[in-house]
Formats: sequence, structure tokens, C-alpha cells
Amino acid sequence: MASLRAAEPADRELLRRLLADYLLEFDGRTEPYRYFDAYWTEPERLPFLIETEGEVAGLCLIRVLDGGWSIAEFSVLPERRRDGIGRSIVEELAAKASAAGATHLEAKVHPDNGSALAFWLAAGFVVVDEPEPIVTRREL
Repeated sequence: MASLRAAEPADRELLRRLLADYLLEFDGRTEPYRYFDAYWTEPERLPFLIETEGEVAGLCLIRVLDGGWSIAEFSVLPERRRDGIGRSIVEELAAKASAAGATHLEAKVHPDNGSALAFWLAAGFVVVDEPEPIVTRREL
């Protein structure tokens, strides 16, 4: 079973590597993630690790914004995709956000990333704005 765990300062370099690998896969980006350090200093930014079977299986970066939780980055390791991990983590994320008083989850999707859009729609999100980026939202 997959779970979402708040990243601790000791997880910082692991999260940095996971994020770099994800960004390289996503769009070939190799420069450092612009807001990475803010996740360790700004209370409205929440870094999480996705774990399953005692191992790290991905990451989720949240920004608390406008009464909701905006999913800044979300990735399951390629070898762990299509196992239902992402969907179960979205459900856990929704529960955590709701318990913290958030009214919605939001995820932005690049218009060329059809698989990501399909994922968010299947997880109960609806398109609320487009064309670039496509903004999806799930009310809580």
C-alpha cells in the first residue's frame, strides 16, 4: 500500500535527486528547481515523499494557495507507474488537504502532456481553465 509522508530535512537531497530525475524525464530540464529551497523555509510549501512497501516511489510538492492545495509537482517513479500508487496517493492527499481546511486540490498540466491530464481527470479533477497550462481542480 502506498502512503504519503512529509519530507524531513534529512530527506532533502533524496527529494532533490527525485525532482531532478522527474524534470529531466518530463521536459529535459537540467537546471535546479527554482523553488526547491522554499519548500524547507516557507510554511505554505509542503514537500512529501510517496512510499510503498518501505521504499520511496515518488514525490509530491504542494503549495497552499487561495484556500486550496496546489500540486506543484507530482511524480511516481517510472517503474512503479500503473500500479494504482498515484490514484491512492491523490486520495490520501485529498484527505490531508481537507483535514487541514483546504477546499480543493488543483493541478496544472502542460497541454502536450495528455497522459497527465488523463490521470488527473480519472482522479476526479475537472478542467477549470486552459489552454496553457491546463488547470484542473477537485473540490473537497
